[in-house]
Amino acid sequence: MNHVLLSRLPQFIVFRGVLSQPYSVAVLILCAAFSLILFTLTTPLMTWVLVLAGCAVVVRISGLSTFNSLPTSRTVNLLAVLAVFALSWFGLSVGLLDSMINLLTVACALKIMLVEKKRDFHLLICTCLFLIGCGFISSLSVFAWIGYTGILALLLGATAIYHGAAVSTAKHFKFVIVLIVQAFPIALLLFLLLPQLPPLWQMPTSKSTETGLSDTVTPGDIASLASSSELAFNATFESADAVPDVESRYWRAMTLEHFDGKTWSISDKRKQAEQQLAFMGRSTPLSILEEASKPQVTNYELIVEPTQQTWLFALEPSFPNNRENGISVKSLFDYTLRASSPISSKKAFYLRYFPNAPITNGLGNFESQLNLQLSTNGNPKARAWGQTLANQYTNPQERVRAVMREFNHGNFRYTLSPNAMPTNPIDSFLFEQRAGFCAHYAGAMVYVLRAAKVPARMVTGYQGGSALNDNVLQIRQYDAHAWVEALIDGVWIRLDPTSVVAPSRLTFGLEHALEELGESRQTTILREFSNSAFFTTLQSWFQQLDYSWSKWVLGFDNAAQSNMLEELLGALTPQKMQVVFLSVVGLIGLILAIYFLPKRQRKTLSPSHVILLNAIQYIETKTGIKRGHRTLSAYLAEVLPLINADSAKVFKQLCELFERNIYAHQAESSRVHLIMKRQLKTLKQTLK
Repeated sequence: MNHVLLSRLPQFIVFRGVLSQPYSVAVLILCAAFSLILFTLTTPLMTWVLVLAGCAVVVRISGLSTFNSLPTSRTVNLLAVLAVFALSWFGLSVGLLDSMINLLTVACALKIMLVEKKRDFHLLICTCLFLIGCGFISSLSVFAWIGYTGILALLLGATAIYHGAAVSTAKHFKFVIVLIVQAFPIALLLFLLLPQLPPLWQMPTSKSTETGLSDTVTPGDIASLASSSELAFNATFESADAVPDVESRYWRAMTLEHFDGKTWSISDKRKQAEQQLAFMGRSTPLSILEEASKPQVTNYELIVEPTQQTWLFALEPSFPNNRENGISVKSLFDYTLRASSPISSKKAFYLRYFPNAPITNGLGNFESQLNLQLSTNGNPKARAWGQTLANQYTNPQERVRAVMREFNHGNFRYTLSPNAMPTNPIDSFLFEQRAGFCAHYAGAMVYVLRAAKVPARMVTGYQGGSALNDNVLQIRQYDAHAWVEALIDGVWIRLDPTSVVAPSRLTFGLEHALEELGESRQTTILREFSNSAFFTTLQSWFQQLDYSWSKWVLGFDNAAQSNMLEELLGALTPQKMQVVFLSVVGLIGLILAIYFLPKRQRKTLSPSHVILLNAIQYIETKTGIKRGHRTLSAYLAEVLPLINADSAKVFKQLCELFERNIYAHQAESSRVHLIMKRQLKTLKQTLK
């Protein structure tokens, strides 16, 4: 063992010697920054790209030692060709945006093994900056901002070390920190006052970053979201009194009206009808509701996490306030909302909630017929039960109550992990398993009601939300929910079979409902730690911080900027905006001038000179005689007779010590400085 350690010792010594060189330190810091960027991009990057990039970093760091050689250009070029083939093969499955991020990462990983010239180093720095920008596409939280600022500091520090070999590493990073602090007021001005122009290109969509609900639901799909604690959106109300009751917190997203025997989806007929009616310019029910008299309206704001989709979640019914929305939102005839472009990053939306307004039938016979269509692909027992209800009860309300009564008294069980039901899923759920999640109950109820000649549809979205503040709710992925709407007397009535099977799910949330049933949403070994008081407090603090960042920074869109400028300047005109623009440019120019224009160098005094000047000031105050431009000896001869003997002795010794130290061209030592400080203190005491 000792022999092995001794054989490794020369290599370790050489490696330490190499790291003492500025070039090696700069490359090492660059590798560290690239590794951190890889850690933040684990979602869009494919596994083999992460492995390739990690190996490239290890090879580059190992190559800093003279005992290890770097791969040749031919080897790296061969890897590049193989990587291009692999990206071409897998690119279609991950989406255009993620393909570009993977390509950029591969290029950076291959180049980092061959960095030799200044051009190579600069190219890697620029590529890492682009990768930081790619990271901001999917995450704009305060924690991402802090992390990427730290990575940016590493990249700037590596550049400074690479170009400043004669300066210590600590001074380089001090310079970088000062540079970032100086850039902050300029960035703040640009953010607050310059117009926020849209990008000149269309952002491609990314398949791998889709989160949350889907526009197709197979029983069990929503249950998979229960394990996710990711934030779906924040809802901010005007006051605590405006926050709806727990039982009313249904956040509508989609209506699923087509069923093929296994999967629920948005009906193609619905999509065609919506397009035709929009082309005809017909007003939606929500538009009519907004224009009519409003006895009660609640304004609220949503801060939505990126979904890469256009659907929007809203209390039912809610109408978009497009005067304040940065992205235009339209309402559809099924009372759902759609953004004009996919939500690719965290966005703020402003909505108006009508708590007492019904959801009416906006398309008459079309909606009735659409939601009476029944798939004959399997599930014969459920169809037979629905037909029995239709023959037994003449009133649609009685048929609905009969289904709800069966769920309530039929020994059904609410569970997060039901058994698989691959064939005849509704029959299997209703007559065999009798255990499932919300989508099982909602899907089965819609199917039976249609068989009973009652128009019905499944609605998906979220239900509930935890209070972050008195007027702020946080809705997470595990709040995903499915419920039923039945068309009775021209009005869509909300029905939630989950409320009779597991009423605590609506009243207290999913966690409490599962706890009552002996289940848990989390099965990790860290569950006990995550439920501890310390972790809960820490998590609450982080949630508050992220919410504040999302509301005041990410929510500062064009509408918020215009409102701020109107409060400061009154009605906005092109002339005022021109003045604002020129003022911002001028102020930024002034700040840059203060930072970088040459400053007059003030001569710095040595510590002993400062002590002498303080002593002379004491003597001038005591005697009333100014030194002016006289020499020390001339000034001593004039003032010594006017002060007491002790003071005169100390002052004379202090002057002599200063002259010997300065005019003898001796380096000032800490001992001389300490003696003069003591003499100054003694002089001050004796003069009193």
